[in-house]
Formats: sequence, structure tokens, C-alpha cells
Amino acid sequence: MSNSLDVINSIQYPINSNNPVIISALVPNMKGMEECLKSKANEIAVFTAASETFVSKNINCSIEESITKFKPVIDMA
Repeated sequence: MSNSLDVINSIQYPINSNNPVIISALVPNMKGMEECLKSKANEIAVFTAASETFVSKNINCSIEESITKFKPVIDMA
């Protein structure tokens, strides 16, 4: 996810109010939310995982810790 900001900001799309483009960003923590706010994203998806191994390898914490980290992200959103 280290280059997510670059990827989102490189999206080219025509501006059309009759057919708006929704750019959704996966936001696992406050760092992700802060990056999202610098981008063209207009929607967030807060996430965790059902597997301790997956969440540990992808967002460096336990499932329980990831859920605890959701509150400040949601408050900021």
C-alpha cells in the first residue's frame, strides 16, 4: 500500500455530474486515512481480516488491535 497515493492520484477520468466516478480507498489505520485525505479518493473502506496470519502480514497487528484502530479513522472520516 506504500504507493497507493500515487496510484489514486494518477487516475484520469472525465468529470461528468450525470455519472460520477467513485474512487474507494482501503484504509486500515490512521496513516492510511491521512494518505487518503491527500488523494482524489471520495470513499473509504475500513478493513481487517478473518485470519490472524493475514492481518499480521498485511497491517502489522492482530485482528483485535486492527478493530481498535478503526475508531479514530471513522471519527476522522
